[in-house]
Amino acid sequence: MKKSFKKKWLSFGLLFLVLLSFRAIRSISYDLGWSIYDDITPTIGHIEWVEGGESLQSPSWIADGRWIRANSRQILVKSENYIFASFNEEIDWEVWNAAFEYEGRHPYDSFEAFKGELKTHPEWWLEYSWGLVADWLDIPSDTINVGVEYDTSSGRVFISITCYITNVPAYFMAAERESMGIGGKKLPTPLFAGFDLTGIYLGDFEALQWHEDHAIGGENYRIYFKAPASILTQSQDTYSILFYVTPRIAGKSQDLYRSIHIVMPSDTEISEALPSEYAVLTENNVKFTVRPGEWYPEYFSVKSGPPVKDLGEVFSEILWVWLADPNAWLGIGSTIAIVYAAFQGKRLWDKRKTYYRLYRSIVSIYDRYSQDRAKLTQEIKNLSDSITKYFIEDQINDDQFDKLLTRCDDLLERAKE
Repeated sequence: MKKSFKKKWLSFGLLFLVLLSFRAIRSISYDLGWSIYDDITPTIGHIEWVEGGESLQSPSWIADGRWIRANSRQILVKSENYIFASFNEEIDWEVWNAAFEYEGRHPYDSFEAFKGELKTHPEWWLEYSWGLVADWLDIPSDTINVGVEYDTSSGRVFISITCYITNVPAYFMAAERESMGIGGKKLPTPLFAGFDLTGIYLGDFEALQWHEDHAIGGENYRIYFKAPASILTQSQDTYSILFYVTPRIAGKSQDLYRSIHIVMPSDTEISEALPSEYAVLTENNVKFTVRPGEWYPEYFSVKSGPPVKDLGEVFSEILWVWLADPNAWLGIGSTIAIVYAAFQGKRLWDKRKTYYRLYRSIVSIYDRYSQDRAKLTQEIKNLSDSITKYFIEDQINDDQFDKLLTRCDDLLERAKE
């Protein structure tokens, strides 16, 4: 971890001292406008998880001029059970070397001295710059390859390192511990480690990829893994999934936008998603959205089961029973009642689908125009008119009508803040 330091910059004979606080693990602030998405696909016995994040602002270690860019790629080579990791960085030699002095270290007398140490002991750079401890992660020294080049015209140094990480469980423990990224690089809170992952067998990954890109003007990351898991449970024809949020995050707000998309089995339909105020349902999909400043719940849970039968399916089943049993005509009155109930159920289902479609439209408009007050107001007004039309035409009920208009008003008030 890099210690606080003062950066001395001499230009045109004037000395400027700037107090900088930075970390070798490339600490990323939580208030840089991060947008994070999770795509989670559970099946019985397994889980696939993709998480990505993006910020349009540069991290401090790039903004202060020491680094120009930094990229990392890690991928699990399952057949050999190791992670192939590669790192590429571009630094401003003079700025970086001057800052190195204020960490309490001795600056290098020349680039050649720096290059020699990097070639001889690359493990120190992996720990210094990326937080990867070679001994702990079992990185064999003979797998580490280093490339170092200096462009005298621009004053920039290009560093590339590849290595094998053979302690895969320790690798993931580093990612999970206190929302630290691979080898200790800190990523926005909460990473997927913000969930209770005890139902996932972390030491037996089937696939794992981790990409990070940091540059002037923004940064992003993407994580994908597939592993055995006991997350999704089944009771007869109903499926359930439950993710607890870790205590350090539950009940607290984060200065980032978070979208959590969960896909339940394809032959089912979502029957329950909690907390409901965060959820939007579409067939076997549910999307939870937590916006900046909103509190994280203690858990996210989803249940799904067989899709609701439409009128045609109900009528076909009734007709089949009648054809198979001639005496069934005696219950024709009951059949008519069932058909009528099915018709009413179909109307209720259609209203529900219309309600959720309008609700998603409200959320989409807010996400798109929340920074443009005038445009947001106009789009919400147009949608409110449509909502009123649907209500008059009896395509949504009174309660749904009130909820939709209330949500419109809430988002307009939020946009004023």
